Amino acid sequence: MLRISLPGLRLQRLVPTLLAVVLAVAFVAGTLIYRDTAEATLYDEYARAARNVGVALTARSGARLAPSTVDTMRADPAYSAVDGRMAERLPLLDSRGRLVTDLGEPGYGVNTGTAAALRPYDVHSGRLPERDGEAALDTRSAQRLGVAVGGTITVVDAAEARRSLLVVGLVDATGFGGSGTSTVVLTDAELTRLTGATGYREVVGRLRTGADATAARTRAQAADPTARARTGEQLRRDLAREASGQLGGLFVGIALFALVAALVAGFVIVNTFTILMAQRLRETALLRCVGAGRGQVFRLVLAEAVVVGLLGSLCGTALGLLVAYGLSRLSPALGLPEGGVVLGAVPLLAGPALGVLVTVGAAVVPALRAARVRPVAALRAAVPETAARRRLPVVLAVPAAAAGTALTVAGVLGTGGALPAMTLVMLGGIGNFAALLLLSPRLAGPAVRVLGWVPARLFGVPAKMAVANAARNPARTAATTATLVIGVALMAGGGTVAATVNRTAEAQLNAAFPVDFLLTPAVPGSLVPAAVAGEVRAAGFPVAAPVRQGWSGSVLVGTVDPAAFRPKVTAGRLEDLRAGTAIVPAASDALGSRPVGSRIDLAAGDRRLSLTVAATVQSSSLVGDVIVSDADFAALFPGVTDDAMVLVRAPSADARARLDAALEAHPLVQVADLAQVRDERNAAIDQLVGVIAALLGFALVIAVIGIGNTLSLSVVERTAEIALVRALGLTRGQLRATLLAEALLMALAGALGGVAFGVPYGWLLTIAGFGAVDPLLSVPILRLSLFVALAAAAAVLAAVLPARRAARTTNLVVPQA
Repeated sequence: MLRISLPGLRLQRLVPTLLAVVLAVAFVAGTLIYRDTAEATLYDEYARAARNVGVALTARSGARLAPSTVDTMRADPAYSAVDGRMAERLPLLDSRGRLVTDLGEPGYGVNTGTAAALRPYDVHSGRLPERDGEAALDTRSAQRLGVAVGGTITVVDAAEARRSLLVVGLVDATGFGGSGTSTVVLTDAELTRLTGATGYREVVGRLRTGADATAARTRAQAADPTARARTGEQLRRDLAREASGQLGGLFVGIALFALVAALVAGFVIVNTFTILMAQRLRETALLRCVGAGRGQVFRLVLAEAVVVGLLGSLCGTALGLLVAYGLSRLSPALGLPEGGVVLGAVPLLAGPALGVLVTVGAAVVPALRAARVRPVAALRAAVPETAARRRLPVVLAVPAAAAGTALTVAGVLGTGGALPAMTLVMLGGIGNFAALLLLSPRLAGPAVRVLGWVPARLFGVPAKMAVANAARNPARTAATTATLVIGVALMAGGGTVAATVNRTAEAQLNAAFPVDFLLTPAVPGSLVPAAVAGEVRAAGFPVAAPVRQGWSGSVLVGTVDPAAFRPKVTAGRLEDLRAGTAIVPAASDALGSRPVGSRIDLAAGDRRLSLTVAATVQSSSLVGDVIVSDADFAALFPGVTDDAMVLVRAPSADARARLDAALEAHPLVQVADLAQVRDERNAAIDQLVGVIAALLGFALVIAVIGIGNTLSLSVVERTAEIALVRALGLTRGQLRATLLAEALLMALAGALGGVAFGVPYGWLLTIAGFGAVDPLLSVPILRLSLFVALAAAAAVLAAVLPARRAARTTNLVVPQA
């Protein structure tokens, strides 16, 4: 059977399917290769901390190891070298005197130590500092500040005084704790003088050849029972887990998009083999007539799928190397180090395996249909579809839609928290989308007729024929457009969620805090000095409202000047806030729902306070879970005199320069320009949506290939029909226009269907996530319109070759009996 059939396998008809497999496998293999590359590169950076380390003794959070710990470990004959590692907050200033931060955090100062082999950084150029006033700076910060060896940097010491240091070298360093913050290397004595710290974060030792690492670790633990002792191998494993953890969320997202690409490719393959089996109906029936069994026909179709899947997988894996290389070049934009491509066994095996499995799995249903063809079908023009087969999708769609709708309603109305509610909405969306796919053959025809109504009246015969061709086989049209529906629905839903979150957050921020600047402490855990608010007001800022905060168990209690806090009220009045009353969110994770008039009991140490809810607001704020009067806050937290933050309103356009001048004596107070924060948030959301669009672009390219594939196979199927209409006077240009219009209609039907499904579900998902907050719907109309237009243009481009092939059909070809 295979000897007869495989030599006749017409790969030219399967080239578009082959291309779909290539792209899907390239995306999957490329992301797997990039994961290995990013993990290896990131681990190499982290591994500096474990290089040559046989035993490490690490202080618990917030504590330090005594200097004598180094002497104790040096006395152990198991070590050939022992060194102590210091890492203390040491804020770095740029040329304008502003803090250099990473995600709002200032950098660290680290010591040179005494053992070169145990340093957690490498000298890139120059040398390490040898005396006071000298420093080495990490290369990332040096590039950011435009500083080279021989230049100077300014740091802020523990007394908030500015200190200038001469840069004598540059180092490659990951940053303390694996962060991207600045790293300034100083002599031990200089670091102690600037920060006031005398102990070590970690003491590490290099073992002599043959020394027992476990026994040495036990002895090191005895040196300080409160610290954590690890062998070098344990330290390396911990660093590897920490490196992998930074990539977890990123690759979960990429894996989801890879799954979408594979799913879309599966749709294309199913559609292709379905059409091919329909075209080869008589051929299959004749094979049955000459003795081929059902199992042989089934194996024949699967053998074709294996050939296509294997070829596509091998080509896709090779292309995946280029995808991985491109992603690695973009790593710095993702906050990851750039490195050479790392090839592992898993991606090289997983890509081909996935391609073959997807192709064969997608071909199973067409293969089963082909195997059920009876020999008598060779005498029929077509096999009629039974009524039961027509009813089956509807029978399956009804419970899927009912379950999906119930889950969606439960998620939107649910009060069990944002994450469970969003999960219910997403599960409901999957159910309703499954119902949509099942019903799509009944919806595709009417949708195409509606979209083609105007063109059919404006552009005459080609447009009318395109509408008729797309609508007369709705099952094929539905299967072809389903791939576009998936990709565009995800794009529309994600874009709507991002735009809505952005618009709602901005409206909430603008309404609740009618200010322009937010002053916060640069060092986590510290406070803004109480004098700052008064100094800012004295500099000409009428509103400089300090915010003080304290914890009552898990409830954050805050107080603020009402002039700088105007949230949307859901019940009660803000003006009723006075001693003995409080303002709370309408729904809070810490408090639950507390109506106006209810009581709240707070405690701090042995102090107790019972308050009456005077008003509820729409959302929790920067101030706290409970907002109280100044008098009540002072009674509950008498020791809190400094501020968690200061809210400042700008009186004029040059306010930022004046504010910086007013804060010159307080270099560790950060200034957040809320307008700039909004712009950065908008840019971040735009970048996120752009990344989503780029990743979904793979799926959409595959979907567009599917449209071209369907038309190409349809041209072969309709050869006699095309010859007939050409004989009746249809010109080649009109025929090409007909097929291009058909592709355009299918693309628009799929893209608009995706928008119609994705936007409402993006909106419902946002409602579920926001809880008591009323989100403000924002649909990225321009971006979605561009996406739809690109999908339509790409579909028309994909139809050019099938249209040219059809136009070459001569009108001398007559329909065969």
